[in-house]
Amino acid sequence: MAKKKLGEILTDAGLITEDRLNNALLLQTGKNKRLGKVLVELGYITEEQIAETISKQLLLQMVDCNNYSPSKQLLLLVPRETAERKLICPLEKNDKTLMVAMADPLDFRTIDDISFKTGLKIIAAVASETNILNTIERIYGSSDITWDVLNEIPTYNEVEFVKEEIKRDDKQEISFNALFKDSEAPPIVKLVTMVIADAVNFNASDIHIEPREKIVQVRYRIDGELKNVFNFPTRIRDSVISRIKIIANMDITNRRFPQDGRSALRLKDKTVDLRISTLPSIHGETIVIRLLDPTTGLLPLSKLGLSEKIMKPLIEIINQPQGMLLITGPTGSGKTTTLYSMLQQLRSETKNIITIEEPVEYKLSEITQVGMNEAIGFTFANALRSVLRQDPDIIMVGEIRDLETAEIGARSALTGHLVLSTLHTNDTVSSITRLLDIGLESFLVTSAVSGILAQRLIRKICPNCKIEIAPPDDMPGITLPPLNNNYRGTGCNKCNYSGYSGRIGVYELLKMNTQLRRLIAKKFTEDDLWDCARQTGTQSLFEDAWAKVEEGMTTVEEIISKVPYPQFMQEENNQSSRRKSKKVLTGK
Repeated sequence: MAKKKLGEILTDAGLITEDRLNNALLLQTGKNKRLGKVLVELGYITEEQIAETISKQLLLQMVDCNNYSPSKQLLLLVPRETAERKLICPLEKNDKTLMVAMADPLDFRTIDDISFKTGLKIIAAVASETNILNTIERIYGSSDITWDVLNEIPTYNEVEFVKEEIKRDDKQEISFNALFKDSEAPPIVKLVTMVIADAVNFNASDIHIEPREKIVQVRYRIDGELKNVFNFPTRIRDSVISRIKIIANMDITNRRFPQDGRSALRLKDKTVDLRISTLPSIHGETIVIRLLDPTTGLLPLSKLGLSEKIMKPLIEIINQPQGMLLITGPTGSGKTTTLYSMLQQLRSETKNIITIEEPVEYKLSEITQVGMNEAIGFTFANALRSVLRQDPDIIMVGEIRDLETAEIGARSALTGHLVLSTLHTNDTVSSITRLLDIGLESFLVTSAVSGILAQRLIRKICPNCKIEIAPPDDMPGITLPPLNNNYRGTGCNKCNYSGYSGRIGVYELLKMNTQLRRLIAKKFTEDDLWDCARQTGTQSLFEDAWAKVEEGMTTVEEIISKVPYPQFMQEENNQSSRRKSKKVLTGK
């Protein structure tokens, strides 16, 4: 029987398309990752689906390694290092056969190696990667050999470290203990707990506690929209604010200056990070609590809403060893989530990835994450200089705010680094003019920037109350493209009667090419850049959003309110309308 590859097995089974397989193979190149792991990280398929499909296609037994407890003698046949590196787990031995669970039973070289070393015939069974790794941890145990290894290292008596003399200020900063006692009244404790816990249950991203003249207003931001939840009387305002400050380890005696703090909330089986900010206002301190749930914040690329037309060139850009990719959009458009999704695909034992963030929102394994602190002068530019001395392969800069950061980032991209960063602009084309406006030389823009991805977040129609409706009429000042399918949500208890549930991204990708580089090097307008981008196949944010309306994912009203309508589309639609009118008048 011919030895099929994993990609062929999965495409034959109809679990992935050829396009998705090609995307995964492109990301796998040079990353020292297994194809199955890349497919799972992209969100195209689950480990269990891979294991079940391989089991059926190759007629191999699928096992749960937790049901086996191999003896110590059996574990000696397959060392732990081999088991973890090859993702295999010895299960049982019978006479001259050894049953081994494998995440990739198509790894015939490993099967032959184990057979040769043990003198046994190997019977391969199929199990998921997570199942194997958990079982390895259970059956091999934690054997601490660190000190044995260290004792074997020879002594280097001829080596001496020379320290540079550093002048230090003898004055030490005085840290005061918090001036409060955790003795708040139980009703206040219950109220604050309820506000935060309910926000988590509603999947809110932010909590706003806003003092007004006679009341204190509590609002949740759900799917990007603020919703008034309830009000409480002003007389308990200070107690509630003090309780929140205690949670965030803030100074409750300081009510005249803004403060920032953080905490965490454990609710059921998940932990949610809380980023808390206070701001003095005329009626008292306003508090905003950002809720960060790592389980929902770290998404695979395939779950962001990227179309296949954008996904393939985007993967080609981030798969390059050097260059700069910029993610652009307003605050709250999901730029950080997109960056984290890319970093999840790029992380590898062969790559040194360092991020510079303000603040570090989600923790990623196998990646060095650096938090900013502008209060002590530790800015993006200063951090980026230091990071370049750490031999990085990939650098993520939270935001390009000034010329200094832009120049260092661009030169880093030219000297063999892949740089990912964000800008605050409306679309891809305006990002080019923004870089030039802050003073970046045009040759650095054309040489360093590989691509620009603009994005917005739009609400999705609630699937429980979704109905089909007639296409809308043109909006004032906007000639809408043709629409064959149109849907909306009527509102139900599942979506809190909003008609929407969850959000998805809409995107616009500008991939740098020779024509664009030549244009940028000359005098140009944004219209010139758009003409050139359209000729090379760039699809606008509005066009991507309109396609999602056609698919029944969102509404016309939602994209009109969230996505900019480009001038060139208005002109194209007006020309199309004039041509139709002319045909009607002439009868041709």
